[in-house]
Amino acid sequence: MRILALVLALAAASGVAGCGGPKSQVLPEDAVDFRTYRRIGVRAFADKSGRGKEIAAAFDARLQQAMYDPVDQKALAVILTQYTPDRDLGYGIEALEVIHTKTGADALITGRMAPDWSSAMVMMSELSAGSPILRALLRPRGRHKKVFTTPDEVAEEFMRVYRDLR
Repeated sequence: MRILALVLALAAASGVAGCGGPKSQVLPEDAVDFRTYRRIGVRAFADKSGRGKEIAAAFDARLQQAMYDPVDQKALAVILTQYTPDRDLGYGIEALEVIHTKTGADALITGRMAPDWSSAMVMMSELSAGSPILRALLRPRGRHKKVFTTPDEVAEEFMRVYRDLR
């Protein structure tokens, strides 16, 4: 009887400790005041399922709901077709300066979805200096949730972790 009680107690304890699954990880740069970024552009995410534009639109909608000033996504897309991003560093200083000048954006979000949508890598770069200010590995929230199912879920998870930085 004691062994059964011990096994049940251990199972309950491990269930409580692990119920959330892996959590999103955020690596902001030191001494960045995220409140100063009011216009944030979003590039279409790299996504093998072809939903990268939908994810960017969901991010843009969430940012506007949070009272960020809109960035003309069509103008941004035209500018981005003229430049090729580096896989690790993103866009170069010249591209970021053009984006800043032509769209008025303060920062740019780029991202890449895992093929199975189990996570999303997101990078936010400051446009005036051209440096990354935030890197995040987003994971779905919720008990037993292993993958994102909609672009809106990805955007909501980003906004949840971004709100904590401001």
